[in-house]
Amino acid sequence: MVKRGGMLSGNLAEFPFPSLVGALMQAGRTGRLFIRAPFLEAEVYLRGGQVVHARVQAGEKALEGEEALDLLVGLRRAPFTFEPEALPPHTTLLGGLAVPARLAEAQAAWEKLHLPPDWGYVLRLGPGGGEVELPPEALGVLAQVEGKRIAEVLLAPAPLRLARILSTLLGMKVLEAVPAVSLPPTSLLVLPIYGPGSGVAYVDESLYAEWARAIRHGFRLRLSPSGVLMEVRPRPNIPGRLGLLEEDLRRLRLRRGDKVEVVPEV
Repeated sequence: MVKRGGMLSGNLAEFPFPSLVGALMQAGRTGRLFIRAPFLEAEVYLRGGQVVHARVQAGEKALEGEEALDLLVGLRRAPFTFEPEALPPHTTLLGGLAVPARLAEAQAAWEKLHLPPDWGYVLRLGPGGGEVELPPEALGVLAQVEGKRIAEVLLAPAPLRLARILSTLLGMKVLEAVPAVSLPPTSLLVLPIYGPGSGVAYVDESLYAEWARAIRHGFRLRLSPSGVLMEVRPRPNIPGRLGLLEEDLRRLRLRRGDKVEVVPEV
């Protein structure tokens, strides 16, 4: 934790939320703990070492009080700052021993769950969607979460209940969480690759590395205008080229020097 100009700063990855709040309470601090993660912001106010207000917001959705604390306990990494002597706009928590007890209870619950640490990941139907029976509560959640970010789903009443359901659906592979990818298309010239096999596209290793750094997840390559989705592998010394095997060239009716647009997809 770093102290600059009277303000404390750090990251929840090194100082988990329950431990951080506990330390501020024990020190008898007054002020605002501000947390800014991708896709949500939060503030927790203390007065004389007592937690008196908590709020989490993303867009127009918000949680306050105990439910805000429940959600923040599950946030594994996000920058934070503590502004001394800041006063709350209003009170949503009574302070006292109820807050440490709530934090400990929420922490025990989150430790049993398995959600991606990046709540910016987008949820989509997984390969197990048609092979399992789900209780009505899980079906109700499943019907509403496809295409939404994890943070957006959890920022609702009863966030711990929602987190348990998401953890179950992800574990059953009914849902999968993937990065939200919005990379621009890249224009490449077709380069024949001689040899057996099909279904694999090759790009220059530097371009592949650039995509991999941005996505941080497995990905495939969408070719336009055909719309075909192919496995993609790096290959040295083919800048500006898209290497395709002979069988794929015939299938896609492409020749050396043809121009195609490609975009990675998870």
